[in-house]
Amino acid sequence: MPAVPRDWADPFLEQAREDLKAAWQISPTDSPSTLCMLIQMVFEKLAKAAYARSGLTFPRTHQAASHLFVVLLRHPAGTALLTASSQVQHFVSALENAHPAVAGRQNPPWEQLEYPWEDTATGNVLYPARDLSLARRVQDPKDRIAIDCLKFASALEKQLTIIVP
Repeated sequence: MPAVPRDWADPFLEQAREDLKAAWQISPTDSPSTLCMLIQMVFEKLAKAAYARSGLTFPRTHQAASHLFVVLLRHPAGTALLTASSQVQHFVSALENAHPAVAGRQNPPWEQLEYPWEDTATGNVLYPARDLSLARRVQDPKDRIAIDCLKFASALEKQLTIIVP
């Protein structure tokens, strides 16, 4: 008998927790592009866990977190999380758009989380560790976006089973 959507909920949530533990261990100043990639992966897996908990087939896309924020707005605890971390939603959406499967479909291709990309205007090959604007933001000690994302994800993983019973 094949797995039903609900069977995927706990595995996605547990893997999100593993990725989140790893993300907390990375220094934003030492490996900002890797931290960005892990934050994107955490939110994608949390979103897919929420879908699966709802009994819905999880989206087979790297843009699942955008839908998660809509779900969160339907629950007081989710709304409280979003209100307390207003910048997180925008940043996570930008991370989704930088995922290679999404960014590479744009014309011209956008900067990417995991792989080098070509600046079609100059012909230069750029790469995340040096050229990803989101990573530069994470690396900036005055910008708290990385810690805000990690705190938000930590709170969400603890409350997900309450928000999406």
